[in-house]
Amino acid sequence: MITVGSISREKATEFFPFLQLKYRGRRKDIKEYTHTYPEFVFWIYPNGKLFNAKDAHKKNVPKGFDYILKDEPNYGGFLRGRLARQFREQIIVIYCESNALNNNIEKINQFLSGIKDIPVPVSVNTIVVSDNGDIYGTISDINKRQLALQET
Repeated sequence: MITVGSISREKATEFFPFLQLKYRGRRKDIKEYTHTYPEFVFWIYPNGKLFNAKDAHKKNVPKGFDYILKDEPNYGGFLRGRLARQFREQIIVIYCESNALNNNIEKINQFLSGIKDIPVPVSVNTIVVSDNGDIYGTISDINKRQLALQET
């Protein structure tokens, strides 16, 4: 299980208990949380363009791209995600391969391009995780990772 960035798994679990290292029903609870407290549901095209999926990914697929629903976890190159908040802390859950936002510069660029256009305030301290509970750090961490990978 990936844990990278400036926030430890222990600290993240203070806000989001389902991120504990050993947690039964993690995927179910992540889904429940993001479906109960969504701020924005989205797809990000491979070129980084943001698409508003309104209240559901399955009902609101970019026109002509219905096939991406059958291509988990790659989604035809799109990123599928949800921004959620119950109280103060925000979380973005990305449905993707586990290393996508860890060391894949193309996916990191795609993600950062898309989220900058989310029409609700998104803090640089928002925690970004996969649907499996991999922690990619905060948006600020991913920005730093992008710079470091571009330099190599």
